[in-house]
Amino acid sequence: MIEDGLNGAEMLERLASSLRELPDADARLVSTETMIDNHNRLDGIIEAEVAGRELLLIIETRRDAFPRDVREAIWQLRNYQHHIQSIERQVIPFLVAAAISSGARETLRHENVGFYDMGGTLFLPARGAYIFIDRAVPRKSRKIFDTIFKGQRARVLQTLFDRKNDWLAVKDVSEASFVSPATASQTLAELERREWVQARGSGPTKTRKLVEPEKLVEGWQLYLTSQKPLSLKRYYVPEHSADKLMRRLDDACHSAGAEYAITGEAAANAYTPHLSSISQVRCRVGPVEAGKIALERIDARPVQEGWNLAIIDDPSVGKNLLCERRDGINYAKPLQVYLDLLHGSGRSKDMAAHLRSEGLGL
Repeated sequence: MIEDGLNGAEMLERLASSLRELPDADARLVSTETMIDNHNRLDGIIEAEVAGRELLLIIETRRDAFPRDVREAIWQLRNYQHHIQSIERQVIPFLVAAAISSGARETLRHENVGFYDMGGTLFLPARGAYIFIDRAVPRKSRKIFDTIFKGQRARVLQTLFDRKNDWLAVKDVSEASFVSPATASQTLAELERREWVQARGSGPTKTRKLVEPEKLVEGWQLYLTSQKPLSLKRYYVPEHSADKLMRRLDDACHSAGAEYAITGEAAANAYTPHLSSISQVRCRVGPVEAGKIALERIDARPVQEGWNLAIIDDPSVGKNLLCERRDGINYAKPLQVYLDLLHGSGRSKDMAAHLRSEGLGL
């Protein structure tokens, strides 16, 4: 059934309407919430005719669909298909959802199960009437998939990637990410639905391990391409050496009670040396008031051009920045550095590719 107030019947009507818009096609919603037997109920049945082929679509509906969700739906639909016999029409198992992830679409196509989402994507694997219309997830529905890359949940992803060789319990993730156990648990459960993590055990002893780091990174990249880059506050600090600038910032932040994490080219070069010299430093600093004090102590002057220090205006920065300390400097985690480089200019893209290959192992 559709959750969170979405109207399943309306979604089924939209599917029928989309089928009628196909060349040489017709469709009619026969029923909703149809009992198959005492224990099984279909969300909908549509009779269709496409290119002279008589079809019977037996339908499960979902609010959204990830790989694990569609595997459960496929099992149910196959069971329903066993109960429904039609001499006149080919019976096609079918899933309808507001949004279907790319991984779930691949699974459904592989299993030859039809699907339709509210963006207009349609897959109809009928004999003699095979149809596939592939469209992007609509902006409104895309939020379902994007929330995992925001705020506190993004911290969980950073931790899992950083410790991708480890089996982690909710408590481990919560403590390493500086998030609540509830946030850690919810994020891990969503990653499990996407099949990016593998689970072992159950209850309090349940642990999970990241098994699809590349899909996690690619999903995050896709999300970032739809977002505006975070703005930069540019400063000039009277210091010609990037290394000395970072060390002065480290001292100032320590004395002001601020936290910081160097990112961009300077951090990438620290993890995977690639450039002979770095002239500009990008970083996050927080909390705001403590950060201002730290900047004053290194005589950082706001400028538009000729800057050598840029502070990323990230509203999520506060306490407990996820970072790695190397040679007396706090650097953002490699994955965060890589993502920040994707929004950079100049040599940033080249540095990102080098860091991905040599530092992230992808």
